[in-house]
Amino acid sequence: MEEDQDRPTPKRSRPKKKAGEAGPKRKRPNPPGAGKGAPKPKKKKPDKIKVDKDVSAHFLGIGQPEPGPFVPDPFQLEAIALVRDYDVIVSAPTGSGKTWIAQKAIEEELGKGHRVWYTSPLKALSNSKYIEFGRIFGGHNVGLLTGDLKLNTSSPVIVGTTEILRNQLYDSMARLAPVNYDLVILDEAHFLGDSERGVVWEEVLIYLPSRIRLLLLSATIQNAKDIADWMARNRGQEARVVQGGDRPVPLIPLCLESGRLRLLKKVANKPKERRQWRDRHLRPPITAMTQPVYDCLNELDLLPAIFFLKSRADCDKATNSFLGNYQESPERRERRVGFIEQYLREHPHLERYSPVAKLWDRGIAAHHAGQLPYFKLLIEELMTRGLLSTIFATSTVSAGVNFPARTVVIPQSDRFDGAFFKDLTSTELAQMTGRAGRRGQDKIGFALLVPGQFMNLRLMKELFESPPNPIMSHLKINFPMVLNLLDSLEMEEIQDLLSRSFMAWQSVRVKSEENLTQASKRFWEDFKKHVRFLNEMGLVTNESRLTDEGRIASKLRLQNPLVYYEAIRKNALPTTPALLAATVAYLSERPDDRLFSSVVPADIHNAIMLFGRQTYELVQDLRENEFPYPRRSLRQAMAIYSWANSDDFGLAYETLGRDPGDMVRTALMTAELLNQLSGLEEYYPELSQAAEMAASALLRPPVT
Repeated sequence: MEEDQDRPTPKRSRPKKKAGEAGPKRKRPNPPGAGKGAPKPKKKKPDKIKVDKDVSAHFLGIGQPEPGPFVPDPFQLEAIALVRDYDVIVSAPTGSGKTWIAQKAIEEELGKGHRVWYTSPLKALSNSKYIEFGRIFGGHNVGLLTGDLKLNTSSPVIVGTTEILRNQLYDSMARLAPVNYDLVILDEAHFLGDSERGVVWEEVLIYLPSRIRLLLLSATIQNAKDIADWMARNRGQEARVVQGGDRPVPLIPLCLESGRLRLLKKVANKPKERRQWRDRHLRPPITAMTQPVYDCLNELDLLPAIFFLKSRADCDKATNSFLGNYQESPERRERRVGFIEQYLREHPHLERYSPVAKLWDRGIAAHHAGQLPYFKLLIEELMTRGLLSTIFATSTVSAGVNFPARTVVIPQSDRFDGAFFKDLTSTELAQMTGRAGRRGQDKIGFALLVPGQFMNLRLMKELFESPPNPIMSHLKINFPMVLNLLDSLEMEEIQDLLSRSFMAWQSVRVKSEENLTQASKRFWEDFKKHVRFLNEMGLVTNESRLTDEGRIASKLRLQNPLVYYEAIRKNALPTTPALLAATVAYLSERPDDRLFSSVVPADIHNAIMLFGRQTYELVQDLRENEFPYPRRSLRQAMAIYSWANSDDFGLAYETLGRDPGDMVRTALMTAELLNQLSGLEEYYPELSQAAEMAASALLRPPVT
C-alpha cells in the first residue's frame, strides 16, 4: 500500500467548467529565453561537500558506456532456449533485460502462429506494455484486457492483469473448453508472495493446463528453485530456473552525513538512533533534507536522481518549495518544452491540471498515485528521455515503472503501509535501488542514504547484503473461488486440487508431515465452512452442487460478490445508470463517514437505503461467521454519481475528499464492478444494459 495517509484532506476551490479539468486554468510560462531582464532570486551557495577517497575512486567510473550493438547476456539466451520446451522462472536484477526475454519469446510464438498471454500486476503496467508491444509487433497483433478495458481481444498477443487470466481459467473449467494460449508470461512474478493478491497468482499456477508453457519473470525471487519444484509436481513437467547473476550496472551504497560523503559500510556500525521516528508526527519538514541533498548530487554529477519519500504530501512539498540551482542547457529545456506541448495537444484534459505548470522551466517533478494517470505517464516519458534531473516519488515507482536514474536517495529505513511505519525489507530495498544505474546510459549507479532520526544505517547495511525475502504462499479461501470451483469440480477433486497448492508444498518443506496434515485439514475445513454458508443462502445444494442462482453468483468475480448478488435477486439495484454507479460504489475498501446522509440528494439516498436494507441481514451474517464483510462510504457514492452525471471531474474528486488520482482509481474500480454486472445480460437484461451505460459514463478523460 502506498504511503499516503499522513496528511489532512487538502482544501480545494471548485474548478471551472470544462470537461475533464482538475483545477483552474493557469497561464503557461514563457518559453526558454523569455523574460531575461527579470531579477533572479538570490540563492545560497551550497557548502562544499567533502568526499572520502574511496568514494572518489568510484566516481571515476561515472559516465556513459561506449555505444555498440546490443549483445544478449548468456542468461537471456539460456531462458529463450529453455522456454521452448519447459516452464521457466527467470530471476534477474532489475534492468538486466527480462523484458527482452519476453519480447523474444513472443516473437518466436508469433512466428509459429501461436497465442501468448502476458500478465502484469497493475493496470498501468498492462497499459504501458500494450503500447510497447503494439509498437514492436504491430497494433493488430496485440490486445488488452484489464477489467475496465477490452481492446483487440482476438489478437494473438493479449496483455492483461492476472485477475482477468484467472477468470478466463474459471470459465474454461466450467465450460470444459480449452484455453486458447500456448505461452503465459507472468511478469513481476514475486507478486505470488503478495499478502492480498498472491492468491490470484497461485490460482493461475494451479489451474493453468500443463500443455501451456509458463515463463515467470522477476527481480526478487529468492526461493526460485523451491517454486520450480512445486510447479513441476503440480503440473507434471520439469520447470527450469535461470539466474541473471550480478546487476548489469554496479551499485554503490553511499551515506551523506554532516556534509561528508562516505561509503555505507564505513558508517553503518554506529549505535542505532533513538526510535522516536516511529511517530510520523515528529518528522521535520521534508524540504530540510531534499534541498541540500539535491545540491550535493548536482555538484558531484550524480543526477538524474529519484528521491523516495514517505508520502504524497512530502513529494508535493519537495516539488513546490524546490529552489535548486541546477543549470541545464537551453537545448535540453527546449526539448522538454516541445515534448510537453505536443503531449498536451494529444491529452488536452491536462491543460488545466496544476502540476503541469511546474514542468515547463524546471527539471524536477513529483510522481505518486494521487496524480492523474496521464500526468504520471508524462513524467515517466520525460524521465526516460533524460529531460528531468530529479523526481520526488513514493514507493509506487519501484513497482515495475521504467524510471531509470543515476542515483536513488533513501532518507528513511522504514515505509508507511497505510497504518504503521514498518522497517523496509530486503525485497523492497532491492526494488527501490533497482532504479539506480541506467543500462546503456550509466557505467555505475548509486544509492544515497541520509542519516537522521528516520534512518537505521545498521539495518540498511544488512538489507544491502541480504538476498530478497523468500516468497511465501498467501493462498486463502474466498467466495468467488468456492463458487467457481464448485461450478466445475466435485468436492473430492477440489480437495485434491487444494492439496497441490504452493501453501501445501511449503508446509511440507517447512513443517513436519504431522503439521502438514493439520494445516491441510484446517484449510479444507475453511473451504467447507464457505460451502455451508453458500448452502444457507440457497446457492449450493446439500450435495455441494451449485444451484441456478449459485451459477449466476459465480459470474461475479469481485470483492463482496454475495452482497451484490443479494441486492440483485432482491431487486435492490436501480437501473438508472448514474444511480446504479453510485449504489455499486457505496461499498468501499475504506469506510468514510465524513459525509452525512442529510446532504445526499433524495434519489441517491433512497437507492442506497434500499440497497442497505435488502443486504443488511446478509452483511450481519458474514460478520457473525467471521467472513470479510464490506464497509460503506456515502462520500464515495456521491463522488461517483457526480462524475457519472456531469463533466465536472474537479467537483467529483472534491466530493471524494482525496486527490485526483484517487478519484480515477475509484472510478476504474466502480467501472470494473459494473462490467461484471453487465455480463449478466442472459439473466438480468435491463440491469446489464444499465451497468454497461454506467461504466461508459465513468470511463472518460481524465479517467481513461
